[in-house]
Amino acid sequence: MLTPADTDPDFGAQRADIWTIDVGEFAADSVLLRSFLLPDELERHARFASRQTANTWLAARAGLRFLLGRYLDENVRALIIKTGPNGKPFVENHFQLCFNISHSGSIAVIAITDRDVGIDVEHLERQVDTVAVLRRFFSPAEQASYAQYQQTDPRCTFFRGWTRKEAVLKATGEGIAGLAHNEISFAPALPHAMQTYRNSAETAHTWFFHEFEPVPGYIAALACQSPPLQIKHNRLHSNMLFA
Repeated sequence: MLTPADTDPDFGAQRADIWTIDVGEFAADSVLLRSFLLPDELERHARFASRQTANTWLAARAGLRFLLGRYLDENVRALIIKTGPNGKPFVENHFQLCFNISHSGSIAVIAITDRDVGIDVEHLERQVDTVAVLRRFFSPAEQASYAQYQQTDPRCTFFRGWTRKEAVLKATGEGIAGLAHNEISFAPALPHAMQTYRNSAETAHTWFFHEFEPVPGYIAALACQSPPLQIKHNRLHSNMLFA
């Protein structure tokens, strides 16, 4: 059961809430999850070719609607989730509440705070040509940083950098071209992981990062251009939807 303290929309204390959803927990709740969605969302859900992708998207979207309804004290079906030019979702609200969502494999993560925020999660078993991706999307300085830290766990190191880059793009609402606007470090547990932002080392320091493991086998990153935030981790369980 969620209490008012769990979904307090007052973020004046420099706080960000992170919610993790394990899709497997909601396998028996598809009817309830679908009841949270609007007709256009139900149509989108029906178009997914992969059953796993469809199930993950359904749990993530319904979970997002449920949580936004709690934070904003609104009926979940009354919420209108809009998208910006590059697909960044938002809801107009008087709390100035912002959010971002990401899913991979059977896990979804949602960040909620009072400023532009980005979050990205990756399954460490996802098949990626890391050499090609590093060469195409990461600068020489970033490639050198990867080489420095990859000896212990190359895949975890790669996805650490990738989730950081993606989280920044999702915070700013830029398309993939925005990858060239920032350089990040692959060093672990680094709250100021940005090295340069739009060619400025000074501006880079205004970015805050939070790296975390939502569940074993996954890595995620939150990015926000703000002072350091207090992070509150939460897990959305299926029984909360019935409260």
